[in-house]
Amino acid sequence: MIRITNITVIPPYQLNCKFNSGVIKKLNVLPIIENQKHLTGVESLLNEEIFENVKIGEFGEIYWENIVTTEYDGQILCWNYDISPEFAYQNSIL
Repeated sequence: MIRITNITVIPPYQLNCKFNSGVIKKLNVLPIIENQKHLTGVESLLNEEIFENVKIGEFGEIYWENIVTTEYDGQILCWNYDISPEFAYQNSIL
């Protein structure tokens, strides 16, 4: 199972991802953000300070905490926005 073990932010909107195989690849996140703007809150990743708060999850995924929001029954609910390690590997360049 492929996992991301380390990430480094490269402004603007790129991540160097080191995978558990030892391979390091660069992921351009801007097209992903642009493609996911229909999810309320994802556009906040265009704020570089928020973008830089990227983390690695327990399954080796890239994620930003409490980015996606929705209203349900009068309450605002928040979810993490994540990118799977498989997607990152397949959509990044050496």
